[in-house]
Amino acid sequence: MSERLIGRLAQGRVYYGWYIVGAVLAGGIPRVGLNGSFFGIFLKPLSEEFGWTRAEVALAVTIGTLIAAGLGIYFGRVLDRFGPRWMMAGGFALLAGSYFGLALVNSLVGFYLVYSVGRAMMQSATGHTLMYALVSKWFVRRRATAISAATLGGYLGGILLAPVTQSIIDTASWRHAYVFFGVLTVVMAVVPAVLFLRRIPEDLGLLPDGDIRETSVPTPALDPAIRPASGQIRNDSPTADIAVPEKERVNLTLHDALRTPAFWLLTMMVMVTSTAMTAITFHMVPHFTDVGISNAAAATTVSLLTVGSMASVFVWGVLADRLSAKLMLLIALVTLEVGAALVATSTSVFGAYASSAIFGVGMAGYLLLSEVVWADFFGRRHLGSIRGITMMFQLAGNASGSLIAAFMFDVSGSYDGAFKMILALYAISFAVLAIARRPRLQEQTSTTESRGT
Repeated sequence: MSERLIGRLAQGRVYYGWYIVGAVLAGGIPRVGLNGSFFGIFLKPLSEEFGWTRAEVALAVTIGTLIAAGLGIYFGRVLDRFGPRWMMAGGFALLAGSYFGLALVNSLVGFYLVYSVGRAMMQSATGHTLMYALVSKWFVRRRATAISAATLGGYLGGILLAPVTQSIIDTASWRHAYVFFGVLTVVMAVVPAVLFLRRIPEDLGLLPDGDIRETSVPTPALDPAIRPASGQIRNDSPTADIAVPEKERVNLTLHDALRTPAFWLLTMMVMVTSTAMTAITFHMVPHFTDVGISNAAAATTVSLLTVGSMASVFVWGVLADRLSAKLMLLIALVTLEVGAALVATSTSVFGAYASSAIFGVGMAGYLLLSEVVWADFFGRRHLGSIRGITMMFQLAGNASGSLIAAFMFDVSGSYDGAFKMILALYAISFAVLAIARRPRLQEQTSTTESRGT
């Protein structure tokens, strides 16, 4: 039934890659229940009911993030070889189970076990790194626009579900709120993943971006490492002599990618930027209250950051498709630098609102365009394996940024030193990206030729 449906959709007027985008968007909505902003919503109710300190509760986030860093390598290879369908459906199922389990916990150890499993799945098998790597496999020319659309799930989840979650907690309990997320995950993530997620367009006889071929030619034999698990490849689709851009002809294996300077430069960029970004997002609200801004106004900056991100993400995507993803990513890093500097120096409500919105614009650009640049540099065939390796460094930055900023605050009594560190990290990230060059076609090892020797 499912395969017949997929076959009809693949032959329809709408390119099947947009169904992939829709499934990724839908799955991004219930994932937000275990992200940093929603952790803050549940933090106080949990601490008050069980008497746990906030540090004790927060340790669950660190445990889950570290587990995700290790799993990323494995799941990246699974994505390339077998596709996303059962990996992501299984990850979403475990995430839903974690939500249901959290509604039943009564001990700190139980909380650590259940929360860390869900957090690990949220950041690895169903994390945005691999979800957007999947979208990159279906698009080349319109890659940035497609990923822009896919990111809307997280933004919509943050804007729509935060007040709903708080309302459930206020009228019922935090346990009921977790049950709500569990049900939502099954309906909006597990079911679409099983029904719609597939590996690459060639498995359905399609080309990236929905390009149409006009003369019938045989489909080239694919590397076994990228052959669909089902073994079903359509070789009878209409084909055309379409000019293939170099970024599509370059498809480096993980082994080849590891030997390029670009891989390590981009890896350094994502680790450094992740460290700076989490330092800002976790400490922006307390920083604003420290400088005399009211709690309500400081909390509003989180919403404005999200609104700034959501309002600008398609602009970043369209400009990247028409100009250069790397150029736009450099501009996004400058925007983050400016936004962080304004956050550090703002002492008025208007300044807090403006600086958080500007930072949100830069954040949207970075999160989108970093994924596009990885795909443009290394190709789409082995992108899951490549991004799985870099996920370790990225999540290490995520886990350390907020802790380093907190430590610097505890030592000095202010965030001045932390903001200097953040601005320096963004400057380093810009410089590293500026010197990174896309690997040339000559740097790609030909699997076919190596087999013939």
